[in-house]
Amino acid sequence: MKVGMNEANLNIPVFNLEQRLGNESAGGALERISKKIVQSAEAAEENREEIQKLMEEIKRKFDMLNKYLRIDIDTELEIPVAKIIERDTNRVVRQIPPDHILELMKRIDRMLGILLNKEV
Repeated sequence: MKVGMNEANLNIPVFNLEQRLGNESAGGALERISKKIVQSAEAAEENREEIQKLMEEIKRKFDMLNKYLRIDIDTELEIPVAKIIERDTNRVVRQIPPDHILELMKRIDRMLGILLNKEV
């Protein structure tokens, strides 16, 4: 028995762009699409600028309080851990999620690993 594809098995749709667009020409459709792409890029740039302004404002406020924000990734859980730290003493003022929650999450993760004994 021969297994494979022959020309009769191929069902590839072929269409004319202008037929798909109706009354709109292909050039008009490409122009419309390119305008949308430019608008999306401009919106993304505005969002980046807004985020940058917010980050600068947060940094300025932390500087006034003599504190800084540090975000680490927990290696075992692979989640972000945010810490507010005093500049002078390097003391952690606040941590999200707190250590006891991180430890609980790790224990649950280990228990699930023992029960399932399978990694996807």
